Amino acid sequence: MTVRVLASTTVPETWVVSSGGCTSNDPATCGDSRGQLFAQDSSTTWSNVGDFELGVELNLRNYSGNQDSGKYGFDTLALGYQGSGGPTVDHSVVAGISTKDFYLGSIGLSSQPINFTTFDNPPPSLLSQLKNSNQIPSLSYGYSAGAPYRERLQYDFLFLCLADLLGLKKAPGSLTLGGYDLSKFTPNNVNFSFANDVSRDLVVGLQAIKYSGAAGRGGTLMSDGIFTFIDSTVSHIWLPLVACQAFERAFGLTHDNATDLYLINSTTHDALKDQNPSVSFILGNSVQGGDTVNITLPYASFDLQASPPVSTQATRYFPLRRATNDTQYTLGRTFLQEAYLTVDYERLNFSVAQAAFVQDRPPNLVAIRSINATSINSTSTPAGSKHSSGRISSGALAGTIIGVIALCVLVMFTVSMFCWKRRQSRRSKQASVLETIKDPELDGVSSVPAGELNNEFGDGKYRPPEVEGNAGSRGKLVEAQGSCGGVEMEGTRAGTELDGSGGIAEMDGKGTAVQELDAVHVYELPAGDVKVKVARSESGKERIKGGRRVPFRGKQHTDGQAGLSTEKP
Repeated sequence: MTVRVLASTTVPETWVVSSGGCTSNDPATCGDSRGQLFAQDSSTTWSNVGDFELGVELNLRNYSGNQDSGKYGFDTLALGYQGSGGPTVDHSVVAGISTKDFYLGSIGLSSQPINFTTFDNPPPSLLSQLKNSNQIPSLSYGYSAGAPYRERLQYDFLFLCLADLLGLKKAPGSLTLGGYDLSKFTPNNVNFSFANDVSRDLVVGLQAIKYSGAAGRGGTLMSDGIFTFIDSTVSHIWLPLVACQAFERAFGLTHDNATDLYLINSTTHDALKDQNPSVSFILGNSVQGGDTVNITLPYASFDLQASPPVSTQATRYFPLRRATNDTQYTLGRTFLQEAYLTVDYERLNFSVAQAAFVQDRPPNLVAIRSINATSINSTSTPAGSKHSSGRISSGALAGTIIGVIALCVLVMFTVSMFCWKRRQSRRSKQASVLETIKDPELDGVSSVPAGELNNEFGDGKYRPPEVEGNAGSRGKLVEAQGSCGGVEMEGTRAGTELDGSGGIAEMDGKGTAVQELDAVHVYELPAGDVKVKVARSESGKERIKGGRRVPFRGKQHTDGQAGLSTEKP
């Protein structure tokens, strides 16, 4: 069966909405709106573990008191649409959820293991399973939530014909496992280190928030820096009360106590559309000073609609929430519509860059090599910073080959000239020596100057001059061994000092090779419509009941479909 899920930067396992996620009180479209329902009992590869608390984002008041839980087990997962050839993982941890606090399921991107109280050894995360099975090169990913208010910039003729009819002219989300897509963002020079708290590891210093609008309007919405957590599991942006009040004044927002949301009426909505303000988040490693990166969001990224079960009817709202303490400061999927996040769990660093929406720009997937890898064809540079692709372009490859050939020719020429001069010097000395040698059979005395021989050979004994070789070795070439990149040199052997032990030979292969990316793949998935398939092949089952799940990371998902075109709880 196939289900649609969102990407969660904090959950290590996979969540799918179970059959209990829709009841008779829900509309007929409930199953489809929740990404389709998963029936564990219908899966032949399902192995039940038990019911455990989800245990994520408990610091946020929407989720802290509900004690949401899921039915956990193991199953076979395949990522992507059926038949797309995406990676497949056996015996992966899956949780069936029915709570509406998290309206859609999630594919977990955290590398932390899943800690069950009934297990001595925590099962690995989905990301770790993909890495351990060599389906991705490292514990890393690149992700952006997608922007439904922006037109999709790449499509073929067939898509162009059907886009308007099917409502597909939207910029989708992007998820790349084992690397990142360089075409999806604008590089910068700011890199971030993981925070010490593993439950809130992707923390940045939000130094300021500014806005600008029509007719030169603008100002500062927050000037005192804070540390805030980036989490795609939730959809909203949680800020201090003083910052929320600055938003209220700048954009004419009104807080609704009943829903705890900033609801927007048609008058305010029309005024904001006319002003078309943009909001810039200034991020750094600390709350002030140092290198920073600006992530700018247009008003359209805040123009959302709440629908059932959040409200009985579609209602426009501004996805800003009032935080009561610093543990609630969070940048959710609203922020990630215009930001590209690259995370490297092996080096414990990440980057945040402005998402790019460039017409006709093809994907440019770059692998992040494992910290233990020895390949030269991938990069460990965080994607947010300026870097070069792990692949070698055809122009660079041609230039490299030409350079290697030129270097080898130069080395061979230098060696040949050195050997020729050395032989000429020896012949000159030997000719001088032979002129003073008299026939010992005539007078029994050798007039060889001993010092000359000693200086040449070091033992006082005469030796004949070097032999030039035999006819069998003429006209053949043996390549010099070394690091010249597999370049053959044609020609005749004219008394060189090379080995002469055979015909033309290839290099020994020890030189630096030019190669493509590793055999392990970098997978790119549309994050706004990630598919998880549950296989139906038979396998052994393991049943362990009872206990509770104690997550290593205290994170949480929230409502809403990818790109946040319709908000769900």
